[in-house]
Amino acid sequence: MSQKGKSSAMPPEQPDAGTISDDVGRTVSTAAKESASPQKKPARRKLTPMEEARETMEAVAIAFVLAFLFKTFQAEMYVIPTGSMAPTLYGRHKEVACESCQYAYAVGASQEIDQDSGVVVARVDKSECPNCHYVNDILDAPVFNGDRILVNKQCASFDRFDVVVFKNPEEAHVNYIKRLVGLPNETVRIRQGNLYARKLDSDPWRILRKDDPFRQKDIQLVVYDDNHPSPVLLEAGGGERWIPAAARDRSTIDVHSEDADVSLAVWQETENAWSCDRSHRTYAVDAEDEELHWLRYRNLIPTDRDWVQIRDDGRLDRPLEPSLILDFCGFNSFTMAHRSYDDGLFWVGDLTINATLQIEEIRPGAQIMLELIEGQRWYRCRISPETGNAELLVINRVVDEEADNPELKATAVTSIDGSGTYEVVFANVDDRLCLWVNGDLVDFGDDAAFTIVEPGEATLDDLTPVGIAASGIKAQVSDLLIQRDIYYRNDTIAFQESNGTTPRPGTWAEGRNVVGEVPPDEMFNLMSAVRNPRVYASLYDELVSRQIADYGSLSDYHLGDGEYLMFGDNSPASKDSRLFDYFSRPMNGHYAHRYAVQEQDLIGEALFIFWPHGIPFLNGGEGFTLTKHTVQTRDGLARSDYPMYRFPFYPNFSRMKKIR
Repeated sequence: MSQKGKSSAMPPEQPDAGTISDDVGRTVSTAAKESASPQKKPARRKLTPMEEARETMEAVAIAFVLAFLFKTFQAEMYVIPTGSMAPTLYGRHKEVACESCQYAYAVGASQEIDQDSGVVVARVDKSECPNCHYVNDILDAPVFNGDRILVNKQCASFDRFDVVVFKNPEEAHVNYIKRLVGLPNETVRIRQGNLYARKLDSDPWRILRKDDPFRQKDIQLVVYDDNHPSPVLLEAGGGERWIPAAARDRSTIDVHSEDADVSLAVWQETENAWSCDRSHRTYAVDAEDEELHWLRYRNLIPTDRDWVQIRDDGRLDRPLEPSLILDFCGFNSFTMAHRSYDDGLFWVGDLTINATLQIEEIRPGAQIMLELIEGQRWYRCRISPETGNAELLVINRVVDEEADNPELKATAVTSIDGSGTYEVVFANVDDRLCLWVNGDLVDFGDDAAFTIVEPGEATLDDLTPVGIAASGIKAQVSDLLIQRDIYYRNDTIAFQESNGTTPRPGTWAEGRNVVGEVPPDEMFNLMSAVRNPRVYASLYDELVSRQIADYGSLSDYHLGDGEYLMFGDNSPASKDSRLFDYFSRPMNGHYAHRYAVQEQDLIGEALFIFWPHGIPFLNGGEGFTLTKHTVQTRDGLARSDYPMYRFPFYPNFSRMKKIR
């Protein structure tokens, strides 16, 4: 179940103003200047204690006035308390190095404390690694405050997908921070994790993609980092995710069957021109012919049962089977007070592959192929290392399931110009294909974007959705990283059709007013089918059809003049426009739509993370405890053994960055 937490942006405590210590305002007589030696400074009259105090007070007063004016009219600093905008912005969190694969990730910890008092109400004790899915014990892991950010309060206008601070429509004294996704006088809806909008009812729905591809690139979430495999899982027989592979004969596979035995991938492990150095996590190819030789990714995800078996027996009774990529978010993957939080539930088809390509020898007709599969559509980027030319290709099996002839969509020239090392990123996100080489975006023009009327459904091919192929080349691939796009969930809140208001908070049974959440039995059925896409697709279609029939009108967000829609990047754990209520607004004189944020309530655009948190060192990398948390006991408040602030520390430079 997804946990809906309050997500706000609160101004931090202001630092003490420093005193002005220079000589501003002090003068010396003309005679003293004339008689002074060139090597000696003029004598200064010593100020009386009263004059010194007055001068200090004046300097402090001026500093405060300037700071107030700057804060009021130009910019202001804020602290992010919760994780509703992860991975873009971190609230209070713990940072974990997975015991199994050593992958470093962040886990939300704002739920540990009462946001008003700061008192600890429970402890986050376990977390599931987003890379290998091992459950780590994090009870005593160091905890850090949220990012400190700089907000520009002088925005002439706000653009779609800006990160914006605004007044909470439910509590005007509380500031929230979200991503602006809906503009005035349009209607926005969520379908299969993507956002769509239109101005008029007669207009076609159009997908909302980020105009700046670098903004899209910055907010991707990890699926698997091949530099951090789990040795324990591999030694237990779990299997490697990247394998030399060949496509099975599709005519022998009943792709329409819901028999669990056909959950095996369409691709199978084989010997070809690829060789794998598992110790150094590199993959070499020496392909002399014109045939494409494939290296393929299998999404092998261990279950809780698998980890229990490894713990008890040291071995798995069978290799892992590939499953669909879900909207699992490591920031939400924790347990607290015996409550389990979000596990990921919905299939995500918008993927990105990152790789380091080292080309050693190029033969005539050589090519490199990158492939991303999303349902019945296969997206390829074919690169000629001889010329640097790149082509975007699409195989569409929606109409013809046996189609295997790619359609050329766009061409461009890259900086790949022969032997050398190249950082390559290929993405299929929001119906647009993007390619980066050595950090530079390759310009394919408008043809790299396309329109899909209806989102596709998961297929057997989505069990092995990423591939790299080569022909006529000797090369090496490393640093393989697969990421996914943000998946927006369609949770919403019920309201009375007659007057648009929501019930008084707390008067309904828990969960009854959140009409988009998946019932536990349907959630269990979906999770049980992640290794059989045909069954999963059928269950998902039934779920969506029923939800649209039951509350379709509630999940279309109609915006009027001066109204904006705000969503959190961490959709499973964000109280945003989807879940704003309308009970208190009329009493405060606000009559906008219950999900809308009005223009006069927009405060500013988030610009920069200037202080993420300090990284402690010494004492085994945990520093020394300065203060400890306060906890609530039967006898009142008391100090706990849970460290709050640690010292010494150094700045976390890696997360000091522009906010996209």
